[in-house]
Order: sequence, then C-alpha cells, then structure tokens
Amino acid sequence: MHNYAPGLPVSAHSVLDVVPQLAGQSAAAALRETAEVAQAADDLGYRRFWLAEHHGVRGSGSASPAVLAAILAARTDRIRLGSGGVQLTNHQPLVVAEQFAALGAAYPSRIDLGVCRAETVPPGTAAALGWSEAARDTFAQRLDEVCGFLQDGLPGLAPVGDVRLALAGLPPPVFVLADNPGAAQVAAVRGLPAFLAHHRAASVTLAAAAAYRDGFEPTGPAGKPYLGVSVAVVAADTDEEALVRLTEYVRTKARLTSAPRRATPTELLERLEPPITGRERAKAERLLNDPGHIIGSRATVVARLGALAANTAADEVMLVPLAFDGLIRSSILRTVATGLSRAVRTVPRPAPHFVATA
Repeated sequence: MHNYAPGLPVSAHSVLDVVPQLAGQSAAAALRETAEVAQAADDLGYRRFWLAEHHGVRGSGSASPAVLAAILAARTDRIRLGSGGVQLTNHQPLVVAEQFAALGAAYPSRIDLGVCRAETVPPGTAAALGWSEAARDTFAQRLDEVCGFLQDGLPGLAPVGDVRLALAGLPPPVFVLADNPGAAQVAAVRGLPAFLAHHRAASVTLAAAAAYRDGFEPTGPAGKPYLGVSVAVVAADTDEEALVRLTEYVRTKARLTSAPRRATPTELLERLEPPITGRERAKAERLLNDPGHIIGSRATVVARLGALAANTAADEVMLVPLAFDGLIRSSILRTVATGLSRAVRTVPRPAPHFVATA
C-alpha cells in the first residue's frame, strides 16, 4: 500500500473530460469552456487532462480526442494532454499512431495515448464507424500494432513490416484503460501503465488492480507497474451544496439522454425546464453511495480520495468532474486542489487566440 496524506501534491491527480455540451450551446462555446477547464487544471497543478472518445452521445462533444488534445495543448503550458481513451477497435492502428506521433512532435513530453476497447454503440453509429462486435476481440492485436508503430525510428527497433511512421521520434507513452480484470491483464503482460475505470466499474476495481499487479511483466516500456484509477467527483464548499450540484447534473443528463434522437435544440431546452422528479432525485441519492463517485465538501472529498488511493495502491487518481457548466467543473477542480496543495500558479495567462469564441 502507498502512504497517502492530504498533503499529496496535486500533480498526482489528473482530469478526464468529455466536452459537455448543453442544449442550445454552440460547439464553439463548448470547446471554449473545456479549454478554460483545461487551463484551470494546468494552473492548479494537475498532471494530465485527458479527453474521452464518445460517438453519438448527446451532451458530449469528445468524439475526436487527438484533435481536442491538439486544441488544448495550444492553450496550456505544462499539463499533459491525451486520450482517455481512443477506442482502438474503432480505428486503424497506423492512423492512431500517426496522429499521436505528430502530437508528440509538436508538444514534446506533454502527450499521452490512452487506449481502450470500444463500447457497444447504436447500429447507425457502428455502421458509420465500421465497428462490429467482432472488432472487440482484436483489441490486443491493435494495441501491439500501435505500440510497434510508435517505436519506429528508435535505436535498435525495426519498423512494423514495410511501413514507416511519419514524424517518428520519441513516442508518447501508451496507457491501457481497463474496466475489468481481463483488460487490466492486457496492459500487465505488455508492461504498460494502466488506468482503471473506477467511476464506471467500481465493483471490479480491486480485482482489476490485483490482476494488473500480479501479471505485470517488467520487460515492458514502463519498467514497473503504474496504476491509476478514475473517480467521478462533485466538490463544493459544503456537503449540501455538492448534493445540489450532483442533483442538477443528474437531472440534466437524464433528460438529454431520454430525449428523442431528432429533438431540436428548442425541444431539448424545454425538456430541461420542469423541476427535478422523484426518480431523478433517487438516482442522485444512489450515486452518493456508489464507490465510483465522491460527492461532498472539500474535506469530505479529500479524505475519500485518500482512502481510494490507499485501498487501490494507486499511483495516480484521475478526477471526472460531474457538471455540464465549465465554471462548475473548474470550481470542482479548484476545491479539490486547495485541499491537496496550496501551490497554485498566479502568473497571468496570455489572451486566448486559438479556439473560436462565438
């Protein structure tokens, strides 16, 4: 077990974002808010800011992690940017390797490539992606191909077949995102660092952590096990305020998810108007007891983060701030950071110039 105390530096914590987009909000505005959250995380000393890959999910604009990482890397200074993760069974390994090699060349030592299996998607989206259930079984093979392509050009290593990688150089580290012991073992036998999706599959986190550490092969690029865990977080000044924030998040997400697929922005906004229902309130209350969610005041959240790190022997904890509003996501990160460390940058940031402000 790792010793953990509230004084643990913020750099041992990271952020996972999905570019939340409210009904009626422009894509430019959603991107601008996410860029501002990434800047806040950078200022607060978080280690990484990763973007998930979701397709056809209303309220989430994170379909292209590589493009989003490029946008955010141009707007931040120190924080590592990457994918959490690229759904590798949706893509050809060479294309993924080329994208992240280019990012690594543009932003040396600031890019991560997190990969995972694709989840089941609606038939229309699956057809557009060229995805099938059979593709899930090719994840390990595609992972090996991506790692092979990224090693192209390094001393003593041969390229994959006759294909050479454009912009080959110092490759970004590859992480495996796992939500079960089998996926954790895929990372372990290859000696790769891993992140466990505790916020989605808390019931198997300990088993997955054990599978990773027991099966780790030190001959891989990591050299020794490196394990992170993700956890959904809502933090505020008081436990009561945090519950209010959680309830609003649950209410908004439930109504966006249940809306007809062809609903117009106006119709979506109308769905958000009525007050919270008893079912939505019950859902929020269930999440309070879900180990994959930490909701409460600064003291409550920091204490539970410490317990999570100790129980899993995690090297890093990745926060998933639950809010559609970018200001609230930044506030959650700030609340946690001030409970962990007082080292917050105060140097003014130059005016933004890259993301549209419409």
